[in-house]
Amino acid sequence: MSLSVDVQGRCTAYDGNEGEHLFRGFMKPAKTDSTSLTPQQILRRRNDEEVIQLIADYRRTRRAEIRDRIVLQYSNLVEGVARRFHGAAEPVEDLAQEGYIGLITAIDLYDPTKNVKFSTYSTHFIIGQIKHCLRDRGKIIKEPAWLQELNQKVSRVIESLTQELGDAPSNEEIGRMMGMAEEQVAELMMTREIFKVSSIDGGSEREEDNGQTVNIERRKTGDQMVGFQLPLEERIVLDTAMDKLKDLEQQVIAEFYFKDLNQTEIAKLLGISCNYVSHILRTSTKKLKKILVTDEMIEAQRNLAHLQKRVTEQQIAPEPHSMVDPLTRLYNRYYYESRLEEEMSRSSREGKKVSVIFLRIQNFSPFRTQNGTLPADEALTETTQTIRGCIRRVDILTRYDKDTFALILPFTGETGALVLERLRGKLSILYEAKGWSRGGIGLTIRMGMATCPDEARQGMALTLCAIGRMENAESVPEIEERKAA
Repeated sequence: MSLSVDVQGRCTAYDGNEGEHLFRGFMKPAKTDSTSLTPQQILRRRNDEEVIQLIADYRRTRRAEIRDRIVLQYSNLVEGVARRFHGAAEPVEDLAQEGYIGLITAIDLYDPTKNVKFSTYSTHFIIGQIKHCLRDRGKIIKEPAWLQELNQKVSRVIESLTQELGDAPSNEEIGRMMGMAEEQVAELMMTREIFKVSSIDGGSEREEDNGQTVNIERRKTGDQMVGFQLPLEERIVLDTAMDKLKDLEQQVIAEFYFKDLNQTEIAKLLGISCNYVSHILRTSTKKLKKILVTDEMIEAQRNLAHLQKRVTEQQIAPEPHSMVDPLTRLYNRYYYESRLEEEMSRSSREGKKVSVIFLRIQNFSPFRTQNGTLPADEALTETTQTIRGCIRRVDILTRYDKDTFALILPFTGETGALVLERLRGKLSILYEAKGWSRGGIGLTIRMGMATCPDEARQGMALTLCAIGRMENAESVPEIEERKAA
């Protein structure tokens, strides 16, 4: 056998008899030899090799069970990434579900020939999916993704032109840079103001006195100003707040924002320095912010007191809906309905299927009456744990009613039938072992499944289809008796 090495450190081994390439690759340092690796490093390398093989098999066959094995390999990665966002307004469990969707997308798109480690590749998709979820849910006013991207591009263009020109650019200059008409830029600027929750609540406490912190708020269109085209009601509120400022502060704000004068022109008009004008603009806008926030809080307190008075007079106590069932710790029907709409929208957008399974415990109320509350609660919790053991982490399990469970299976079509059979088998074994299916009033299970978009394209229609099949289905003991016969 002969060995050759090129200038890039690549080595090739040849068989002296047949001339075949026995090995080709980059020479590795001696420390990467398996004898110098720790047991954890060796195990990690074997796991990576196993995952690469699974991904290759999945790319060739597109079998869902192979993809599920890969997902299980990286469950710790998904949950670890989700815990990084624990300070967000969403539960970590929901963020983990979004992370699993990103992991599935990474599995579908990963190309082993690019020489990128799969864990690194999938981490970007997991983080991206979670951030996408937080972006969509985190705003009071929902803003389309394409509009957010366009606004970000406009902000970058404005910042670049401001640095280049030394002043805020006009709509014509922005449109020339972005390849848009001036009227379209003006409409976009108005849209940016509409989607703001508060028009003055964006000031920073750490602004420096450089005379340029306020200029960026100005947007010129020829001789017109579009920055303060406010509705009549908001203009009245602003005028009322400005009446509480000093006369000089009111005059500076009026000249700068409403008459389109720059700081130098205002300084010459009033006979003061440019630095003093900049100082007045900064301090007066902060005062306006405090005034508006204080007035808003007072108005909110008045409205709350008025509402409490009406509730007391009518003797009506508010009944907020809890989203979590206290016994099983599962989300309830309200959560199911909201998440189902989201998953169906995602499946329609990505051209994939989503299935729902309904599962009812028959004779649950008579069983509770005959045996007591504790055995009935045990049956519910054990059923919940068994169902959890039969589904993926990305699947959404909810308690739809007192004796009914609803299960959402994202990116699942025909393979949902396998989940149905697995649930039947596991629950049959559980009920037989516990003795719940025997006696005068025995518990039985009925299940039904429906798939979007094959059988329904709306959430209510999909739910009714699954419930109808559950009502007409045979119970688990009936199926076992028929098989035995």
